[in-house]
Amino acid sequence: MSSDVALANLVVVLADNKYFLGRRVSEWSIAAPTLEASVACAAITQEELGHTRPLYSFIEQLDVPNAPAPLEREDDRDRMYCLSCLREQFPSWAHAMVALFLVDAALTLMLEGLTQGDNAVLRRRAARLVADEPVHQMFAASRIRELGAGTSAELLRRAVDQMLPELLCWFGPPGEPGVADLRAAGFVVLDNDGLRQAFLERVAPPLCDAGVELGVEWSAEHECWEYPELPWESWNSLERRLEATTGAAT
Repeated sequence: MSSDVALANLVVVLADNKYFLGRRVSEWSIAAPTLEASVACAAITQEELGHTRPLYSFIEQLDVPNAPAPLEREDDRDRMYCLSCLREQFPSWAHAMVALFLVDAALTLMLEGLTQGDNAVLRRRAARLVADEPVHQMFAASRIRELGAGTSAELLRRAVDQMLPELLCWFGPPGEPGVADLRAAGFVVLDNDGLRQAFLERVAPPLCDAGVELGVEWSAEHECWEYPELPWESWNSLERRLEATTGAAT
């Protein structure tokens, strides 16, 4: 796989996930439990959907045959390169906030790698997108703390159980060729397992502080986060998603 093809694959995955995350969060801009949360969801929706434009337009600048067209509607393409947890409406406010917290953290981690790449255009665009993300993360983390301390604590746990395995798989199995190509081209700093560890470093402590039992724990002996075997048998490496709902990481 050429570096341009690998880069185009990564950027379309980032763009599609941002598109669907924005769409799913938008459905809570009129259904959130408070007016403040509704306003925040509307603002986050606008930013996430706005982030897709510089990503999709960058793909058009690459010399890649049959590149996926930008999404403007959910059915614009037969193939969507997004997580399964974003393909349907969230069944609860807890699911919406867990998805925002986990998915945004994963996307931001990959965008941060692009800010260090050799492509100046993509480096500038990625930096602008990364600058918006701390506010999204702070909002989602605050809502997760509220959920963990209230009557929705069990719903919060179930939402994390449903989504976390897919997010851990999203960084790909060890030694995945596409990530190796991106690392060789200077667009990704960490390998698949390194990305997973960096992701857990961001999301595990806040979730544990909210009282969620993850089945993921820090090993002082090995100096890494340890987690159960991931459901690679259900992993769709092309569309970057799990084919079906799997068991929780507990």
